[in-house]
Amino acid sequence: MIYLTAIGLIPGGSSTVNIYTQTIHRTTQSTQTLHRTTQSTQTTHRTTQSAQTIHRTTHSTQTLHRTTQSTQTIQRTTQSAQTMQRTTQSTQAIHRTTHSAQTIHRTTQSAQTIHRTTQSTQTIHRTTQSAQTIQRTTKSTQTIHRTTHSAQTIHRTTHSAQTIHRTTYSAQTIIEQHN
Repeated sequence: MIYLTAIGLIPGGSSTVNIYTQTIHRTTQSTQTLHRTTQSTQTTHRTTQSAQTIHRTTHSTQTLHRTTQSTQTIQRTTQSAQTMQRTTQSTQAIHRTTHSAQTIHRTTQSAQTIHRTTQSTQTIHRTTQSAQTIQRTTKSTQTIHRTTHSAQTIHRTTHSAQTIHRTTYSAQTIIEQHN
């Protein structure tokens, strides 16, 4: 009896068929329990596989998220580079404009210098003309002075001639009176 209880049979059965029936019943129950355990194990296995799939999906999602963040960072970097390029181009345009403005300023200064030089040249020309006029006036004055001097000489000569004439006349008169 102890043996029957130890293998899970109910004591009190006297026939071999009863023992056999109980053994089959217990074996059937054990088989069903084993079947349910196998199904549970398979469910657990599928759950584990699903969990692993979820883990891989989560990992892929995280990788995708990091890739998206990297892509956004690359896009921002590209935009920054484009902004820097536009800024550089603007700076170069400003530099060219400043250079052009400086060139225009230097050209304006050169034009002003040329204008002042032209004015100076015109002043020199007028001064030269005035000097020539003064020279001609001086020559004319000298000619007038010489003419005046000649006229005075002629006047004195004429006066002397008249004096000589009067003297000659007086001398003739005196001679005639003495004769």
